[in-house]
Amino acid sequence: MAKHKRRRPKAGPPPAHSPRRAAETASGRPAPPKRRPGEPIPPSFRGVLLRALIVAVVFYPLLVYVAGETSSGAALISAIAFLLMVPFGLVLDRMRYRVQMRRFAREHPGRSPS
Repeated sequence: MAKHKRRRPKAGPPPAHSPRRAAETASGRPAPPKRRPGEPIPPSFRGVLLRALIVAVVFYPLLVYVAGETSSGAALISAIAFLLMVPFGLVLDRMRYRVQMRRFAREHPGRSPS
């Protein structure tokens, strides 16, 4: 029986053989450096936005059904709460990260964080 030749895809970039190169070609920018085990995760704006959005979405029904607020008033208050939670979330995330990095540096004295 004859061997079948494997088909190559006709569209897209050529296959990358290393995972690092694959990450660079997929997103168009270099991959972030790997963290060491136990090293804290740095704060990200996307994470803060996502948390603020989740809290604002949960806050809306509480205002409508528990507090008896009108739907338009609850939407306005939820939007204001979202806008306030973003900068406060950024500040709190940065403070949390600094504390965790100090603790990490204390527990791992010979290793500098990446």
